Amino acid sequence: MEKGSNLPLHTLPPPSDPPSHERSYSTGLSRWIFRLLGLLQISLILIFASDGQNVLSRGLATLCSRFSSVTGYTTFQTSPDRVAWKSCGEGFEGFQCANITLPLDYHNESDPRTVTISVNRFLATNVTRRQGAVFMNPGGPGGSGTAMVFGRAANYSKVLQGQYDIVGFDPRGINQSTPYLSCFENRLDAEVFGSVFNQFNLDLPANITSDVKKDLGIQITRAMAATSALAAKCLQRVGESMAFFGTEAVVRDIDAMSRLIEGEAARVNFWGFSYGTIIGQYLVKILPPERIGRVMIDGVVNPDVWSDYPTKAFDEGLDDIENVLSSFASACSSAGDACALSHLKPSEILFNIDQMLDYLYYNPTPITDLRTPTIATAANLRGLLFRSMYKIQTWPDLAAHLDQAFRGNFSGIVNATMPHIDGEGALKNDESTYSTQPIFCSDTKPYSLVQTPPSAGDLVEYVLTTLKAYSPRMGDKFFALSLCHLWEGVTPRRSRYEGTFELENDTLDTPALILSNTFDPVTSLASAKRANERLGNNARLVQQVNGWGHCTASQKSFCTAKIISAYMVEGKIPEEKHSLCEVDEKPFVPFKDVDILDAESDGVDFELRKAWVEVTDGWAQDGLLKKGLF
Repeated sequence: MEKGSNLPLHTLPPPSDPPSHERSYSTGLSRWIFRLLGLLQISLILIFASDGQNVLSRGLATLCSRFSSVTGYTTFQTSPDRVAWKSCGEGFEGFQCANITLPLDYHNESDPRTVTISVNRFLATNVTRRQGAVFMNPGGPGGSGTAMVFGRAANYSKVLQGQYDIVGFDPRGINQSTPYLSCFENRLDAEVFGSVFNQFNLDLPANITSDVKKDLGIQITRAMAATSALAAKCLQRVGESMAFFGTEAVVRDIDAMSRLIEGEAARVNFWGFSYGTIIGQYLVKILPPERIGRVMIDGVVNPDVWSDYPTKAFDEGLDDIENVLSSFASACSSAGDACALSHLKPSEILFNIDQMLDYLYYNPTPITDLRTPTIATAANLRGLLFRSMYKIQTWPDLAAHLDQAFRGNFSGIVNATMPHIDGEGALKNDESTYSTQPIFCSDTKPYSLVQTPPSAGDLVEYVLTTLKAYSPRMGDKFFALSLCHLWEGVTPRRSRYEGTFELENDTLDTPALILSNTFDPVTSLASAKRANERLGNNARLVQQVNGWGHCTASQKSFCTAKIISAYMVEGKIPEEKHSLCEVDEKPFVPFKDVDILDAESDGVDFELRKAWVEVTDGWAQDGLLKKGLF
């Protein structure tokens, strides 16, 4: 999931040597000394500039911790000191910021190493009816929760009638949190690496021949070598803490932060998108039921396949990606002047796409009218198609680029997929660009003598199988995540949950709310249905009928907004186990303010309609998804 480029991302300079908290502290010092040092820490104010304007000031929370055994694991217990909140600085009025120090390893009481989690919050505006805090996660793995909250918390707050603090946090290893999972000194270095290896995207035609299969083997062998080099560099910069960035540890962090921020008796409320749904599903299973409050997951990933062997982990996610592309072609063909390809039938649009993939694979085309001379390849077109499946708001641009490509001008598809970085931004800190792989790999099953790592030949067959099963045009997009055996830094797994994800009926006091579009390109409706079944009467599913794109927040539905608001504000759950909501935003039809003026329509009041429009507009504009993934 691509990070919001318009959101303020504040990152600590990644050290050239492993951070000090990665060094072993066991040589001659007792654990109580470090607790004492923690109590004596003074508040730090960290000042960073975003685009030369916004300034962020953050305090460091000083904590005292102890461990106790709960259901077979150690849980972080809080001190009365709680969190040292500070102003976030000019431009961030209404927000508070803090850093929270937590254990690196929740399973080893004798390990004194820590992580520092960057946290911000937008305070509840309806103070007299305040119900607590809700923790947000935009996806990834690798998405910045603090950036999400800085950019859109006011909108989410309105949907929840101002009754919750909206809390953002950068999961361990991400953005402002430390240790910082940065494999490069700066953004330029990360982009250079990505450009050299084409962001690990495969260059393939639509029609696979025996010669293409041989070339695919060469591309995969090259990608494996590049991954080995990348993984070694990441381990060199981050150190052995990289093995502790799995979702299980993130759930423990949320539990500890909730205790610190809201108090020991408060329940954990959580709203997660995409990979955030993995966090949510781990959370309701790992934490004791009495710790769980109201949980919403939107754009659901199946945790059973996510936590399996890497080559199996996305067998279900791409189920509907071809349906999304077919829907694009159908909507475009009937959209008139709103779509540049409306003169073509849907079948002709898809046929021409395949023709272009074949042409560009065999005929890489020079591009000379952009700032940087380059070439157009089938990988460029595949990348553009894949990105455009996430949001219907991008479909007019996709159609325009395809129209030009069908006429022999490929500059548009190249410009839309090549990295853009200005001179000043080039030297800014790497934004955990390749954090997705090690975090994902930390959750997967490790290979062994019984289940050996895949060879290049095995991976060729894996890619061909996914192309055939899911999409000949985009079925290869998760290939890079199958290379976990090359990520030395996450072996052995230090923060992997190995249990099941089913819940017995009546486990949760308030059932979780599951949200899904009918056609989601990377988190299928099938995954949402499985979650609904797996959780029994502890969940309700809301499906957006005729919803296309990643997560329901990508397309406006006031029916969905009403259910979300009622769930969080009143604790009201849908009566049906599986409910349907129509969408109020259509492809190639601009959504106008007049569409929200009817205050009584569908029983959704005007203020909620307006707030939900702001949420979905923000989602569409910012793209809270990590590059090329979730």
